[in-house]
Amino acid sequence: MGDAFFHYMEIVFILLPFLALALGVISSIYFLVWWWRHRHERHARAYIHWSLSLFLFYWFQVPAILIGLGRAIIVTDFNLFFALTFPITFLALMFIYLGVVRMSGFKISKSKKTVLAIWFVAATAFFAYQFIWHKGIIQTYILPLGGNIVFYIPMRILIVLTVFRLFFQKDIKKTLLFFGSLGIIGESVLGLARNVFIIVNVLKYPPQAWYTVIAGSKFFFVTQTMSILFLVFGFYFLHRAYHKVRYSTK
Repeated sequence: MGDAFFHYMEIVFILLPFLALALGVISSIYFLVWWWRHRHERHARAYIHWSLSLFLFYWFQVPAILIGLGRAIIVTDFNLFFALTFPITFLALMFIYLGVVRMSGFKISKSKKTVLAIWFVAATAFFAYQFIWHKGIIQTYILPLGGNIVFYIPMRILIVLTVFRLFFQKDIKKTLLFFGSLGIIGESVLGLARNVFIIVNVLKYPPQAWYTVIAGSKFFFVTQTMSILFLVFGFYFLHRAYHKVRYSTK
């Protein structure tokens, strides 16, 4: 009985990344089509933002799929890939935030726009420095620690706070809004858990082999896969919630 259960769970661990990859691709195309159909409307940029965020996220299923199939991950073979995950993840999180803001119609003050612009430029400079100076090879703890503490964690907290604001809007179907918010907040919670996991464990290894702590952890890859599923779930229900408001009378 116990062996059968563990065998079943191994199959689930193998199939989950494939499912996340498939849903990520399908959802990216779905939102891209919606953006094209409504591209002249102000809120339509939300669809392109969400499509891009899913596109940037689902490529990270490649290591999870390889590990699930029993392939050993040799960190040096994936140096550039792993280094790219840092700026790409930050960009994907920025797209999630901008998508929520666009879809909800929230106004961003000039001061907040300035802060976001400075933050984005700082992130670009930080990650570009790592690539240019270290040629895409992680040689210090600055990239994994700085990327998580300075950029990922604050951005995910900002996304959660913005999603909470949605419940104060009128005329929005609360059931759809609840499920949409649950998906996006769920991704943020899982993402924050991964960020803390990396910060706590990365110092156990030399900086060049920091990914070893991730490659040997089912927790990291399963939660990463679940994050994509949560995003697909959340984006779809938020889209339906605001769709009913904007087009129910058209």
